[in-house]
Amino acid sequence: MVKTSKLILIFWLLAGVLPSLKAQETPLKDYADAHKDRKFCFYPSTLRMINIAKNPDYNELVNGIEKLLVYTLDSAAKAGQSYKGLITSYKKIGFEEYVTMAGGKTNFILYGKENKDENQYVGVMKSKDAMYAFYLRGRIGWQKIPALMQSFQADDMINIFDLNKQKSGKRPQNK
Repeated sequence: MVKTSKLILIFWLLAGVLPSLKAQETPLKDYADAHKDRKFCFYPSTLRMINIAKNPDYNELVNGIEKLLVYTLDSAAKAGQSYKGLITSYKKIGFEEYVTMAGGKTNFILYGKENKDENQYVGVMKSKDAMYAFYLRGRIGWQKIPALMQSFQADDMINIFDLNKQKSGKRPQNK
């Protein structure tokens, strides 16, 4: 009887916590579903798979990531400023501005919400050619990224954004 009571208590605690965690992803998912060209979902194992050079620093960096959602956004999102409403939604649920870079060929916005149990981040990157939105849940050493980027060679990573974009399912023919 005591064991059953504990199990029920744990279930109710999880039932109360899990919807709030999923709710943090909701503003981005709602926005991106209306504006996405492509969607990618990564976990530590899939992030390590794109590291074909097997760089141990990169693998250590991604181990703390629980989930990473990346959306390539359509031309309407890129042309307009509608993503600013998305950022406002995250501000309202307690996310703080971490980085805003504007100018040149790339604009980047990163907001985060950190606590002892879980860290969450949302961001938008707009370049001349594309626009991306992402949601990351987990722990990541942001300060390590610049040095890691400097150490990469051209073919160390698989560029997931250059994968075959054909929607027909046909494979390109080798010539």
